[in-house]
Amino acid sequence: MARNPLAALPDPASEPLSSAAWSARAGRSDVSRALAALDGVHGGARAVVDELDRGELAKALARALAVALHTERAVVAVVEEAALGAIGAQIAGRPSALPVDEATRRLLLRIAERRQGFVLNDPHAELPGGGPRLLDLGWRNALGMPAKNHQGRVIAVLLAVDRRGAAPFGPVEERAAETIALQAAVSFERALLLERLDDWSTGLEALLAFGAAVNKHLEPRALVRHLVEHAARFLKVGGGLAGLAAPAAPGAPDDLEMIAEGYWFAGRWHEQERRFRRRQGLAGFVLENEFPYLANDYPGDPLADRDLAFRYEVARAACIPIKSSDERILGFFELHRTASQPPFSWQDAAFLESLANTTAVAIENARLLSDLEAKGRQIRSLSAHNVRQLEAERRHISRELHDQAGQALVSVKLGLQVMARLVPGDQPALREQLDRLRDQVNAATLQIKDLAQRLRPPILDQLGLEVALAHLAQEYGVRAGFEAELDCAPLPGRPSHALETAIYRIAQEALANVATHAGAARIRIGLAAEGGMLRFAVEDDGRGFDVPAAADGLGLLGMRERIGMLGGTLALVSAAGKGTTVEVAVPWEGEGE
Repeated sequence: MARNPLAALPDPASEPLSSAAWSARAGRSDVSRALAALDGVHGGARAVVDELDRGELAKALARALAVALHTERAVVAVVEEAALGAIGAQIAGRPSALPVDEATRRLLLRIAERRQGFVLNDPHAELPGGGPRLLDLGWRNALGMPAKNHQGRVIAVLLAVDRRGAAPFGPVEERAAETIALQAAVSFERALLLERLDDWSTGLEALLAFGAAVNKHLEPRALVRHLVEHAARFLKVGGGLAGLAAPAAPGAPDDLEMIAEGYWFAGRWHEQERRFRRRQGLAGFVLENEFPYLANDYPGDPLADRDLAFRYEVARAACIPIKSSDERILGFFELHRTASQPPFSWQDAAFLESLANTTAVAIENARLLSDLEAKGRQIRSLSAHNVRQLEAERRHISRELHDQAGQALVSVKLGLQVMARLVPGDQPALREQLDRLRDQVNAATLQIKDLAQRLRPPILDQLGLEVALAHLAQEYGVRAGFEAELDCAPLPGRPSHALETAIYRIAQEALANVATHAGAARIRIGLAAEGGMLRFAVEDDGRGFDVPAAADGLGLLGMRERIGMLGGTLALVSAAGKGTTVEVAVPWEGEGE
């Protein structure tokens, strides 16, 4: 190939000739060819400046090549790892939406492999590398050119076929093609870099989103689905599935199978269960061997799922095991690509394994949290049962004290009164002793009555929550010297026994705290039902306290535990010198519900 194809033309800058004289000396055809070449090169430069993506750039450079070389057909194709990527074609002066034929594709790949260009103007000449003759392809002449970067790596391939008119490809066309090839090498590398920057940005977003999903403490099924979605986004794959390992048969924990409940395709999950025993499918392989499996010829792979291959056009697959820290198989995930997408590499597999390891930790944490929550529910259930038993026992003891011990003391008191009347008048010391015994019995009776009231006030069961709260506020007000205001809105009915008891006990604890610590002059008790919730509050104007410092107090913990059993919440608001407010909100539950 000539290295200076324009040397045959006179240089207008070196000879003092007019434009007309220079054109006459060079010959009109040569000038036309040079101007056409300049137009094409200019078009190529314009495409480079416009920073098009590789697909649009291939089309623009094919158009520039067709103009520069004045050909019927021009093709520019990107080379990606011994395969063709984006292709732009210009046929008969118009962009072609049709893919190039197989013969042209093989020729383009041969040019990339040989890393050399060619110019053939004889229809009977064979294409380089022992290819067919131009005549066999229906071509009169052809020019091929690799576009190489500064390291000599082929970035793209240019092909021009059938110059218009009788003139063959000459030095001008060859130099124009070389110039466009240089433009193509630079512009495709820049386009690839920009695309990779976009990919890295998208991939980073996918990894950040995956990290956020992992930190949400989702349940394992949701975690493996997020893994597929974000890994697919990062590696630009179209489909995939994931599943968890489970016992294949009841009572056989060592005999596992993989269970996938859906397939990720076109941005959403399609629910369809698939089960894989050992050595069944790609998932069965990773269950048995605990190692990733790549199938870049998926339709021909013996472990392929024929239904998936047909329904979703799966051509390439990567299946990755999800293993715990002690190497137990927790599940798997599988990504799929079509034939138009690049094959999976072991570098991809290593990256996916790192995601699988992160997911495995999250799955184990989720299961630990689930176990803790189950234990917590058991503890809460046991605690609620104990509270119910305690209240029942309190009610029983209260009644026993009132009905048995109280009645016994009343009988003793009456007996002492009878004995006092029978004592002769000349024995005042004995009568005085009996009077002291009667006073002691009276005091014991009052103590038992008070104890029975504290254990379980009969008024709560007999007259309801509002009356019991009023009686409680009055009792503590007299004892501690504060004024009590009761603000109870009409309730839609009587609360359930458990709800009444919880509110009463919280009121009892709150008023005991006010009486002991607050030094309050006034308190307010509020009770109302609204929006499906029963709301209760105790406010005082006392000295207040530091809430965080008291957060671990047994009284407050007991109140929270009681209300938590009913699905409610308790809030404590206080500050030094500003009093204290205890607020409770719990779902309404009526008697008999």
